[in-house]
Amino acid sequence: MKYISIDLETTGLDPENCQILTIGAVLEDTNNIKPMEDLPTFHAAILHKRIEGSPYAINMNKEIIESIVHYQTAEDDSERFDLERLTGMKFMNEDDVAEEFYYWLAENDFVDLGDPGSGGYITRRNGKMLPAITNNTRPITISAAGKNFATFDMKFIVRLPRWKQLVRIRQRVLDPSVLFTDWKSDSSLPDLSLCKERAGLDKTVTHDAVDDAKDVVALFRKSYI
Repeated sequence: MKYISIDLETTGLDPENCQILTIGAVLEDTNNIKPMEDLPTFHAAILHKRIEGSPYAINMNKEIIESIVHYQTAEDDSERFDLERLTGMKFMNEDDVAEEFYYWLAENDFVDLGDPGSGGYITRRNGKMLPAITNNTRPITISAAGKNFATFDMKFIVRLPRWKQLVRIRQRVLDPSVLFTDWKSDSSLPDLSLCKERAGLDKTVTHDAVDDAKDVVALFRKSYI
């Protein structure tokens, strides 16, 4: 089974009035287990002209916002490239995120290149043939995983321009908390830190989108490795 662990860092809790700052995604294939550092990852920071949200969340993510500002004020492409290499993130406009995520999925074999619904082919990224995006492009369907993804992250991500056109998330979302719930003592589902502690992992949560997405994979691996 393939699933995509997804995590967002945002400027607050309200998807109508707050913004996505970064998106982290990790591809796990339970039939082809790879070392965590070798898993395909997608990590993007979104360039905003204005930052709006709650003071608490903005302060918590101030380093991300500083990176966005540095990218926007960089003097040349060399400086921007250095920032991408340093942070491990691609910086992109909100309008481009869904398309870039679609192509990342396509690069990782989520698209049948013989499917006529792809709208033809283009050469993109390292010479690999990928489907062109047209108005008739079929969305890629994925199984998503994440801590509170269904009740939080997904409400933000589906608001991205063209997301629903290009990516479809299956109704059943994987949340690791049910694996680490103490059904007799807990009054609610455990948070990510407590899940990690109960799994015997370092309970630190970095609030880096890719790190948090990998944490979810690590938790699920306790059930199938």
